[in-house]
Amino acid sequence: MRTGNRHIRGFTLIELLVVIAIVAILVALLLPAVQKAREAANRTKCINNVKQMSLALHNYHDVHTVLPPGAIMSLFAGDVSPTGARIRDPREPFESNQQLGLHGSSWMFQILPYVEQANVHSLWRVDFNVFGNSEVAYDNSANLIWRQLGNAPAQVDVPGFYCPSRRSNMQVKNFAFNKFLDTDAGAKISTGIRGGGNDYVGCAGSGVVFNRQTRGIFDLTPEQIAYFQSQPRTNANNFNQLSVNAGVLSANSSVTLTDIKDGTSQTIMLAEAERFEGLIVPNQRTSDQIASDGWAWGGAATLFSTLEGPNRKLFWGSAGSSHGDVCVIGLADGSARPVSKSIALPIWQNLGNISSGIPVTNF
Repeated sequence: MRTGNRHIRGFTLIELLVVIAIVAILVALLLPAVQKAREAANRTKCINNVKQMSLALHNYHDVHTVLPPGAIMSLFAGDVSPTGARIRDPREPFESNQQLGLHGSSWMFQILPYVEQANVHSLWRVDFNVFGNSEVAYDNSANLIWRQLGNAPAQVDVPGFYCPSRRSNMQVKNFAFNKFLDTDAGAKISTGIRGGGNDYVGCAGSGVVFNRQTRGIFDLTPEQIAYFQSQPRTNANNFNQLSVNAGVLSANSSVTLTDIKDGTSQTIMLAEAERFEGLIVPNQRTSDQIASDGWAWGGAATLFSTLEGPNRKLFWGSAGSSHGDVCVIGLADGSARPVSKSIALPIWQNLGNISSGIPVTNF
């Protein structure tokens, strides 16, 4: 019996190209929608991160009847003359010599027990500064738990301290342009910096908080404060310690909720941190576009000022996000919300202080 040959017809080249073109068009149409949905989910998670930290600060206040200090500092540097500007020594957190009575820890360290990280908090060596608590070689814990973890406590990645639109861990290679705890230290961390980053900062006020060159926190003497209060205000001398500029969290601060005279719903407590992730070529940055990075590190890594607007990508001491035109903030009433980068600067500045006496609306 003979069977006839059957010819199986395949796609022609033109038909194949048409199919590929249709698929490419569909992908091009769907991809922005997928990315938009992913960013919306990330922003929602980021808002929740800020809200949880805001509530943690409230829980800390309930226990201690005061909000935590923005940074615990004991060393001074700078000009102490009546017309000078004293600063807290920025080297205190990363001084490599230990058991000198140094601190340098941040408000984020203080709230660890209230963000389900009490175990990390309990591993901290109180006789060491932040550098010492970043170096696994200094482990003296029972059963050498630091070594078992592979990290000293200050290098533990706390998931809620990272914005999901930016990163989920330290990502040292992608953020190699940042300043880490041992960047300017007298010694390097033996394991290298592997964790412990942060994408959120506490509001130190609406004035000048940092010396831009040293990254030290200004901490004026009473005589200096009185002098600058009597002087015409300029961008250089508008310090956050002046009465209308004080914020919720600053060096050795001890603010209570009743100190927030402008209203807790009109005062920023937290915001997203400027990390300049969009500026991928380090040598094309200015020194003002290099962020400090690390949740345990009290000072430039964990504080900001509302003196300059959010998301401007100009200064490491300002707020900034990875959410395009908005930046997430946490208010002193425990709420969290996004604000536009086009927010009027006077409104943004007034949100940063606790007792300016100027009502804030429509933000």
